[in-house]
Amino acid sequence: MFRKLSPVVLAAALSAPSLLSAQQVTKKFDYAPVNGVQDLKFELDRVNLNQIVFKPGKSLGAGVRRSDASAEIRIDNNGTVDKIVGVAVVLFDGDGNVVAAGSGGTRVGYLSAGERDTAAVNFPFVFRHMDKAKTFIVTMELQEKTK
Repeated sequence: MFRKLSPVVLAAALSAPSLLSAQQVTKKFDYAPVNGVQDLKFELDRVNLNQIVFKPGKSLGAGVRRSDASAEIRIDNNGTVDKIVGVAVVLFDGDGNVVAAGSGGTRVGYLSAGERDTAAVNFPFVFRHMDKAKTFIVTMELQEKTK
């Protein structure tokens, strides 16, 4: 049996997903780390990505070959609301080919208001041509942490 929903209940139900929807932004950078470290200027809703440390890796494992290649991104939450923070990094060579790709997030799953943390981004399978990187993009996705 179906029951009719009141207009108020229906409006609340339809607006609920927008309250919890994630914000996302992507920015492209030239790949120019010094000793693996590169400063970034990247912000969304008072959450800043300030620095990325690239760590080219080597193959690990016997059967399936994966790597320990990674990047570590410093994240500052300068806002007043706790945020769930996810990041993705993709490196490209001069011809636009992907040479490394991965994603990750803050260590405890969210970043409290006013705090700083790092996000580890692993490049487990696409990493073997990182030395040819010329540009990279970073995507940051934010969502308010629910109480």
